[in-house]
Amino acid sequence: MGTVTLIYGNEVEGMVRSLLASTDALDSLRSDDTVVIKPNLVASKREWTGVNTDPRVVEALVKVLKDRGLTRITVGDGSGMGYSATKALQICGYVELAKRYGLRLVDLERDRFVRKEASLDGPFDSLEIAQTVLECDFLINVPLTKAHFETLITCSLKNLKGVMSRQIKTAFHREGLHRSIAQLASVLSPDLILVDGLWGNVSSETGRDPVPLETMLLGTNPVEVDSVVADILGYAPRAIGHIAHTADAGLGVCDLGEITIRRLNHPSRDTHLRQALPYTKRFPCAIDAEGACCTCLGNLVFALERLHEKGLLSKGQRFFVGQKAGALSEKEEMKFAIGQCAANRGNADVSVDECPPTANTIYRRVASAVRGEG
Repeated sequence: MGTVTLIYGNEVEGMVRSLLASTDALDSLRSDDTVVIKPNLVASKREWTGVNTDPRVVEALVKVLKDRGLTRITVGDGSGMGYSATKALQICGYVELAKRYGLRLVDLERDRFVRKEASLDGPFDSLEIAQTVLECDFLINVPLTKAHFETLITCSLKNLKGVMSRQIKTAFHREGLHRSIAQLASVLSPDLILVDGLWGNVSSETGRDPVPLETMLLGTNPVEVDSVVADILGYAPRAIGHIAHTADAGLGVCDLGEITIRRLNHPSRDTHLRQALPYTKRFPCAIDAEGACCTCLGNLVFALERLHEKGLLSKGQRFFVGQKAGALSEKEEMKFAIGQCAANRGNADVSVDECPPTANTIYRRVASAVRGEG
């Protein structure tokens, strides 16, 4: 039976220190070990609260490591489509953090990659993993508690997707995220997981109305940690495909009754949130998004929210986005192909041929077409 430890509050350093003091996971570390901290830096934008890992969490973690004599510490990630981890490191304050503590920063998409054979059946025979991550002595995964348009939630299992090459990350969406993430879990497992739950996000991975959760979690098994996070976000763990696949592969348990949940204090607010309404049910139009990357789909949904507010959506419209979106038909009054993958198939009334298109671009192009302005 695994253990997931929770703490509540908003005093970041004290919470991190209390969590780390509650585990013996760091006891194996030697002063000359190389440690890689893998935050979630999916988006390089200034409105990053509830989207990217809060640098205060990483700073507190670094202080504890420094107290133990560790000096060879790297912080690294690879961003989502259309974003840059290099820029995110700057925008979120990690560059200043690195200067203060002598850290190495790595945009993992610019790293060398090593092919690792997948030990679990699925779409891939092997995966490309950043050399920096594979060669470290100790890997600490620092994800957030967030919703996700396609996988419903994203936490420690999906966060490791950032250690792969852009090509493989894109292929994950084409081949199906859930089984692909389970294969990744069979190739790479963190030594420690520290979840930044200061803010939660119940609508998407890349932003929109973050909710204060004032929670952090600590564990060593990503299936068990993510199962607890799924419960916090209002989902049964088995409703999350990649959690179920990974548990069924014997890489952890997702039955909450089999996980020891230890609370170091009590929350001042209810941390269980309602599930967000699926994006396919929020709007009157039809949406075909099979194989869409997170950024492209997220920006489409953000644009649809604005279009819906303006009364510009209807049942006679269909939006296509992604690498495997269905065939265009003659049924709909208006067909919109969003992003290069969908636009390359042609036959749409409106194509937004960018990779990825911004929410504002999608909104302007669709609004203009619906209003008959061009």
